[in-house]
Amino acid sequence: MANKDKIVGLIPIREGSQRVKEKNFREFANGKSLFEIKIDQLKQAGCFDHIYVSSDSAKAKKIALANGAEFLPRDSRMCQSDVLLAEVIMHIMETIPGDPIVVWALATSPLFSDFAQAVKKYLEVKKDHDSLIAVLPKKSFFLNKHGRGINYNPGYWHPYSQQLETWYEVTGACYIGRKSDMLKWSYWFGTKPYLYEVKNSQ
Repeated sequence: MANKDKIVGLIPIREGSQRVKEKNFREFANGKSLFEIKIDQLKQAGCFDHIYVSSDSAKAKKIALANGAEFLPRDSRMCQSDVLLAEVIMHIMETIPGDPIVVWALATSPLFSDFAQAVKKYLEVKKDHDSLIAVLPKKSFFLNKHGRGINYNPGYWHPYSQQLETWYEVTGACYIGRKSDMLKWSYWFGTKPYLYEVKNSQ
């Protein structure tokens, strides 16, 4: 009998922020920060063998351990905004023990807490899909900055919205895939992702 895959939740966190200072650590709701809320959401999902926090921050480590998460030290260079995303992903993946299924959970998406269902869906579809990403389906009319249609041709032949092709916004709320695959891709998801639809950008 094959061993059951380990499933881990991963919260990547930076203490610094270019736009909003310490946004992940400020009080957000009910006396808790975005970071603490995300740890709580993963714990409540009840489907993770480990909940990891990846950071170079002593503050993040203290909060992680106080809230029942495990801390993965990240090289401070890999928390800088000028480093390629691929390098950051590779570095973080290399700090995770074994070859589990990894669920990325970004603190900046506090409204998404559907991790148990997302994991369940990934396990159902992983024979046909190499990854899962949370997406927001949209049937809207998009223009570029010059007022020209991106997904339709404006004019008297203007289609009804229900005739438009559905586009999918990547929300950043959740990415799921196997660690070894993410190392191979140097990215969050592969070429055959399952599009896990959510109701808002979260």
